[in-house]
Amino acid sequence: MNHMFARLSLLGVAAALAALGTAHAADLKKGEDLVNQGGCIACHGAGLDKPVSPTYPIIAGQPESYLFHAMQQYQAKHQTPLYGRDNPIMAGMVARFDTQQLHDIAAYVSSLKSPLYEPDKARDPRP
Repeated sequence: MNHMFARLSLLGVAAALAALGTAHAADLKKGEDLVNQGGCIACHGAGLDKPVSPTYPIIAGQPESYLFHAMQQYQAKHQTPLYGRDNPIMAGMVARFDTQQLHDIAAYVSSLKSPLYEPDKARDPRP
């Protein structure tokens, strides 16, 4: 009986890990739609690579994990010296998005060509 319980437990853990792996699979098309709906181009430019102000960042082609965590930090209700970004414009822009949508947005924006650097093709095969 214990042997059967152990097998079932392992199967349960494996299923949970598999679900976690796919829970954040990003959708580039959804990300593009959300970027267009969100009005990101108003500040970051049509390709998200030509901001309207030199104080706004070029976000096209930035690492996906950086973009995702930056947007999460703008959503943080309790800003601390170690977590959060204090920008009321961005906080308002990303407030309406859930975690999956932030993943979709980050994946799409990361997929865009950046004028900041040429990616290392050996490590990053994006066109």
